[in-house]
Amino acid sequence: MKFGDILHSYIKKSIIQNVVFFAIIILIWTFSFYMSYSNLSNYSQNNYDAFSDVMNHYFYHLKYISIIDDEKLLKDINIKRFYAVEQTGKVRKTLPDELFEDKYINQILLFKLQNMKNMDTLILKTELFSNEPEKIYIVSKYNSLYLIGELNALNLLHNSTYYFSIIDESGELILSDLNINKFNFITTDNFRIYLNLKKKWKNITLVTSIDITKYVIYNIFISIIILLLIYVNLWFKKRNLSLMETFEQEFNKIIKSMESFLKELRIMDRQSFMILSENDFVNILEPIKKEKFHFTELEELKEVEFLAIKEMIELFDEISASTEELEATNKELEDLYNQVEDAYNDLGVSYRKFSSHLSAIAEKYDEITGFHIDRVAKYSRVIAEKMGFDAKFVNDIETYAPLHDIGKLMINHDILNKPGGLTAEEYEEMKKHTLYAEEIFGNDEYFQMAKNIALYHHEKYDGSGYPFGLKGEEIPIEARIVALADIYDALRSDRPYKAGYSHEEAYNIIVNGDFKTKPSIFDPEVLEVFKKYHEEFNKIFEEYQEKYEVKKEKNNDIKDHGETENGKV
Repeated sequence: MKFGDILHSYIKKSIIQNVVFFAIIILIWTFSFYMSYSNLSNYSQNNYDAFSDVMNHYFYHLKYISIIDDEKLLKDINIKRFYAVEQTGKVRKTLPDELFEDKYINQILLFKLQNMKNMDTLILKTELFSNEPEKIYIVSKYNSLYLIGELNALNLLHNSTYYFSIIDESGELILSDLNINKFNFITTDNFRIYLNLKKKWKNITLVTSIDITKYVIYNIFISIIILLLIYVNLWFKKRNLSLMETFEQEFNKIIKSMESFLKELRIMDRQSFMILSENDFVNILEPIKKEKFHFTELEELKEVEFLAIKEMIELFDEISASTEELEATNKELEDLYNQVEDAYNDLGVSYRKFSSHLSAIAEKYDEITGFHIDRVAKYSRVIAEKMGFDAKFVNDIETYAPLHDIGKLMINHDILNKPGGLTAEEYEEMKKHTLYAEEIFGNDEYFQMAKNIALYHHEKYDGSGYPFGLKGEEIPIEARIVALADIYDALRSDRPYKAGYSHEEAYNIIVNGDFKTKPSIFDPEVLEVFKKYHEEFNKIFEEYQEKYEVKKEKNNDIKDHGETENGKV
């Protein structure tokens, strides 16, 4: 896989992550609204049924009171006063007893009653008599009389979350738990938000309302948190992507310059070297001569190229000055040419430097301090040396061991640095960093060892590891070595969710096991090397710990100095 393909894949996954975040926001709002509306529908039906029962209750009791003067029953059903009115509007009877001399009810109310049609019972907010304040009345029609009860209160279901309102056919509010005049589907009042559902009951409208203010506030808060997570995620990915793009651009400039240099050498190999001058290489050096590379190693490569050209020119000058040394000089030139061409064909050194930058990027992204990847590299080198591997293997494992967690570049930053334990879903996502490493390295043969380490370093010798559950010799030896080195340093290191163990504690856990780590997960030969040379591991950790403390103290001094200059104490 090309480095450019890795960048494109990285960008694509970042976009997918943020789309998922936005989808979560939409789902939260949709689910919250659905649940509120569902609860409101149920409660509205309950209110409707309760209201119907109450109306029937009043209907039968008003008929009973019209026949039997039972003032006690008035109190039982929360009616303050009872009237029996003829169809002409004349008050025939009242409870409690009052003296009426040809008193008639309000003509407007009489008109409404005369238009009751087939309705047995209705509820009104009106004036019973002229020039009196509006009150709420229950009216039943019985034979030729209107039975009117003045309500103390209407007992219906309601609580601090749900509210009930009654609106007559003209749109006038008869009774309400809320101080709202107009009920739309969503209504606001006094910094509260209500969801309203209307149901028709005969000539009136019943409105059940639910206070969704806290749900809206919760959703807004959660949405802001998720948007902040999206912003932080984008910021970190943009920073890391910028570093990767910068390295690719600068690396390509160096390679292009080296290709031009080799092309020029091939041409001159068939010409006379007697007239060679520095001007012949101006076009090669010009593109990178004034370039200031962001990465120190690439700057050093540029200087090496300049030095090679300078030395080659000096060598050619010596050839032209002495024909007697021509043969020897040609041999040196041929050797130099072969060395440069070999360096171009075998980009091992460049891959090592590239690996170093990838390791640094991964460590910054993971926010792990204290030279973790450097120590893992040194531990791995010790094990490989003590196991008798050749120098190339030892150097390679030291170079590529720091890339064991490169796949974490594609893991969500909040999961990666979450304090405390991970959920089951977060842990499964974290485990995918081994598979992401395979995507990053692809089939590049120079990165075969790096891929083996990153892909298999969580496999266990007893087959209990991941991602494939390999066991024994099925796991590449370099991954088995790095697995022990990584676990040792993880035990020793401070993490957001734990303090580091001492060397003795870490040694005891690896050799004897605990609730999480068992000796059977390690290659027995690797484990024996650790047992024999574990003090070297402790020495490496202590040396880097001192470096880390010095570095931290220096950073604090720089920070304090900067704050003093800015007038801070």
